[in-house]
Amino acid sequence: MRKRGVIVILAAIPAWVFYTRFIKHANYELGSVAGPMPLLMRAVSWFALLLTIVALCLFAFDFIRWARKGPRGDAD
Repeated sequence: MRKRGVIVILAAIPAWVFYTRFIKHANYELGSVAGPMPLLMRAVSWFALLLTIVALCLFAFDFIRWARKGPRGDAD
């Protein structure tokens, strides 16, 4: 089975870490996140979300392809 999906998920982890640390910092400093989110953080959140969705799709496609081949790798 190919490892593309796992690699892309691992690439999305730094974006999620950056985003969650910003939210925790904003909650600690301001008490709540009532104001509008900065443009950079909106871009990071969209990037992380899209990268994660792409990774899950690649992982699913690779798994389906692997499952169709059979346990020994021979195509039907």
